[in-house]
Amino acid sequence: MTTGTDRRQFMLGGVAAAAAFNGLGFPGAAFAQNVTIRATHFGGPYQVLNEIVGKPFAEATKNRVIYDAEISPTIFPKIQTQLNNPPFDVVMFSRAWGLRAMKAGLLQKVSASDFPESKSLIKDVLPEGGWGVSMMMDTMDIMVDTKQVTQPITSWLDLWRPDLKGKVMLPSSTEGSTAFAFLSCIIHAVSGSVTDQAGINEAFARLKALKPNLRGFFSDGTQPNILIERGDVAVVPQYAIRIANTTRKAPHVKKASPKEGMLAVPYDLCIPKNAKNVAAIKQYINFTLSKPVQEAVAKTLLATPVRSDVSIPAEVAPLVNADPKLLWFQDAEYAAQKEREWLDRYTREIQS
Repeated sequence: MTTGTDRRQFMLGGVAAAAAFNGLGFPGAAFAQNVTIRATHFGGPYQVLNEIVGKPFAEATKNRVIYDAEISPTIFPKIQTQLNNPPFDVVMFSRAWGLRAMKAGLLQKVSASDFPESKSLIKDVLPEGGWGVSMMMDTMDIMVDTKQVTQPITSWLDLWRPDLKGKVMLPSSTEGSTAFAFLSCIIHAVSGSVTDQAGINEAFARLKALKPNLRGFFSDGTQPNILIERGDVAVVPQYAIRIANTTRKAPHVKKASPKEGMLAVPYDLCIPKNAKNVAAIKQYINFTLSKPVQEAVAKTLLATPVRSDVSIPAEVAPLVNADPKLLWFQDAEYAAQKEREWLDRYTREIQS
């Protein structure tokens, strides 16, 4: 919930977005009005999307947006079992689930030509498979307690430093998406590629040698943030949005942003097959890609924007991974093929 100054700031951002709307290539008069668009977000802090997207979009277009809190694994079966009359008009999927839904025939294909704002997006925000477009991104980074670790961590390979003995916590394989993202970052740091088998083998061999530095494995994404605030661990691979929200409460906990880069984790907006009012839905998606909305997303959710031309306030800039040069994208098809294999190997060779 937002109050006071925060709420006024959100609404000012919404006014700016609404004012800019006629310049987004979608004049309101060209589309039906009084349409209700049913959209999803991930709940929790994402509820602010109603303030920074839903309300200004409604003001600009006279189309109402209703949000439901859903995560990717709950959305998939709902649109699958209600294919002819989907319960949502636009859904937010993590990229792997968007690919899976497209392959299952649950989504409408889209392209850059559907969204005038796509000309301003950074590379790979629109997946080649056409299942959607990323509204925002998370990244896999390293969370550091700077009270315990005074020498800066600048590389993924710094996790092996002798001064970190007993201070590192890794994701468990049961925390599958986090563990797979972490593995991808280590393989990428070792070999510069995630498809080179020699590099994959070397990364796993190095991870075996990391065991003296390990404090344990976490199976809940919130657990390491609690432990690092208490000083029980000092270094943890973690999603940047989770790190940023801990830094707000505990400024000594910071992200490292390794020089080899961070894996981009896109959150894609997708249109279910047989959704109605598709023109208005595309209008809504395009609105989320506009510069004012992207700036509000970075400021409020501390998510990585999908444009490179956003202005991020100085007070939150250190919390947001907004430099496209430090981001790299995993091929979704390749990741889908390798995820189970790598996680099984991680369980056997690293956790056991």
